[in-house]
Amino acid sequence: MIVGLFNYLVDPFGIYHFEQANVNSLSRSEQFYHMRTTKPWYVLQANPTAIVIGSSRSAAVHPEHPTWPKNYSYNLSVPGLTIYEMGRFIEHAQANGPLSELMIGLDFETFIVPEPQFNSGFEESRMARNASDLSSPRFFWQFLTDLSETLLSLPAFTRSFSALTGTAKVDHRYFKDGSWVRTTSAANGRGGYIFFGKVNVFDSRNDKLSLDSNLKIFSDTLRFAHQHKIDTRLYITPEHVFMVDLWARLGYGELWSEFHRGLLAVNSAVAKEMGVDPFPVFGFNHIRGVVDEPIRKNRESQKSLFIDGAHFRPALGSQIMDGVWTEGSQLGIQLDADTVESYLAQVEQLRYEFEAANAKLTTFLRHEISPDLK
Repeated sequence: MIVGLFNYLVDPFGIYHFEQANVNSLSRSEQFYHMRTTKPWYVLQANPTAIVIGSSRSAAVHPEHPTWPKNYSYNLSVPGLTIYEMGRFIEHAQANGPLSELMIGLDFETFIVPEPQFNSGFEESRMARNASDLSSPRFFWQFLTDLSETLLSLPAFTRSFSALTGTAKVDHRYFKDGSWVRTTSAANGRGGYIFFGKVNVFDSRNDKLSLDSNLKIFSDTLRFAHQHKIDTRLYITPEHVFMVDLWARLGYGELWSEFHRGLLAVNSAVAKEMGVDPFPVFGFNHIRGVVDEPIRKNRESQKSLFIDGAHFRPALGSQIMDGVWTEGSQLGIQLDADTVESYLAQVEQLRYEFEAANAKLTTFLRHEISPDLK
């Protein structure tokens, strides 16, 4: 009982005192690996009518825009979010909603890996499909399970103690609007490019990469958003052209292009099936001075928009938010069957130009990722 009261009062996850939560209280403890537990409960308390959702690459997008409802917007992004999980999180938010605006960040790396359907920590019983699920016995039982794990367990006590004493190792700052940003210098700058290039790109070379299964799953999410008349905008998360070049050197350049074409085709097909207009899809990987910015050393990396070649800072997140929701904005390009080939050609041109201008550095980075890479 005393342990439970202590954990409740300290509340290192911010679940039980969400109304009073702020960046300091949420950042006393590392939340990164627990968001499949915490965010379903956060969103029920935040009660947003507008959400941003994606993987950790969408984490830096603060859900703020003049057209969005003030104080009723939330970033529901989760690290390593799969396409299936994304659909379930959107359904969960809508069950508590309803949602009026929805902004979805889509990663090439997420779409090409067909498995797993969901990652460790995800529980179907924690996710409502409709409003009636929120009062179901299954949902209540999961609530009791989470209550036990976050209040009565030894790991919860250890976590509360380290949060209270300030001894917890926390590598991020977490905001009440659901967004977060990395604060550690580890895996930043050139070291970050090497780490991400190895773990997320090079180490995928032997996987059976395919778009088909995730595009099919995503089509259900599009149908759901149309059915509930949610103003939905899709954006393809930008990455530095060094990463695009890396995919191409591993033989997946055409798959990278097919990801864009396939996404547009599914979006159009679902809209035609339902007798509505396709959702707007935006691309940002053609912007000079952004996706071809210098790859700086770690000590200078705070000047960069990209942390590690794929994860970007709030400054770029703000530009993306404006580009998606501001009428007539020139920050991104709206992609469709008429514009996608020109867009892909621009990205390809940037890739060649950056490689030509930075041949020595890119050769070094590729060698650090793997001596086999040329």
